[in-house]
Amino acid sequence: METSENRRHKREEIIKVMGCTIYQQSNQPIEFDCVSTNISQSGIGLLTTTALKKGQDIKLINDIFPYPRTATVRWSKEYNGLYYSYGVEFIEQLRVTPQ
Repeated sequence: METSENRRHKREEIIKVMGCTIYQQSNQPIEFDCVSTNISQSGIGLLTTTALKKGQDIKLINDIFPYPRTATVRWSKEYNGLYYSYGVEFIEQLRVTPQ
């Protein structure tokens, strides 16, 4: 089966363990580990044993980022209920400069 890649930015393979945080409706943080598989300017591929929902926001913490990054789950794939693969898109954070 042939697939087409319609990506804005080139992906680079990067295997790193990072901390992830999601927030439930109660606003309580849930922290877990995930592993990055690839990265681009606009997003990152992740593997984890934690189930996430499409459209869910996730905070990523690792030494490859100069500060924690927030991203939105764009797609997911489940592997026998044991682990999940996700494509997440970074949310640009506004920078406010003093006037």
